[in-house]
Amino acid sequence: MASSTVLQTDEIRKQGWVYKESAMLRQYRKRWLVLTPERLYTFKKERVYDAPTEEVDLRQCGTVKSADDMTNRPFSFTVQVPDRNFFLVAMSDADRNEWVAAIGRATTESRRVRSYSEEVEYQEQQARLTAANRDKPPPAAAEPDDAVPQRRATAFT
Repeated sequence: MASSTVLQTDEIRKQGWVYKESAMLRQYRKRWLVLTPERLYTFKKERVYDAPTEEVDLRQCGTVKSADDMTNRPFSFTVQVPDRNFFLVAMSDADRNEWVAAIGRATTESRRVRSYSEEVEYQEQQARLTAANRDKPPPAAAEPDDAVPQRRATAFT
């Protein structure tokens, strides 16, 4: 759950708003989702990287996939670790697909040992990304509305 981990912003691969199902009450709450090479974090506020509400070690991740059929909610996906299945809802189908792909890549990379040349290439790529992100102004802080995508009606015949 929450930890005192200090998140290094230069390690962020992807970030954005999602709805996350709470562990106890099974209610969806709006969270700022942040992906780093080895961890997935959720926070209550956008770009405020202290006191994560969740911290997932991607080396423990078994599966990340679309979950519309499990949640009956559009744009949902699941991140499965040994002790829990995290259910998240993205803002669009494209956004969900980007999250699933990015988390899947990070999961694969966090488990794999790189050769020396791969590691050098990876570090150079990360340095270029960091420099490019530093030069860009942050996007407008317009939050999506607080409406959680609702369950779809099921037609029984």
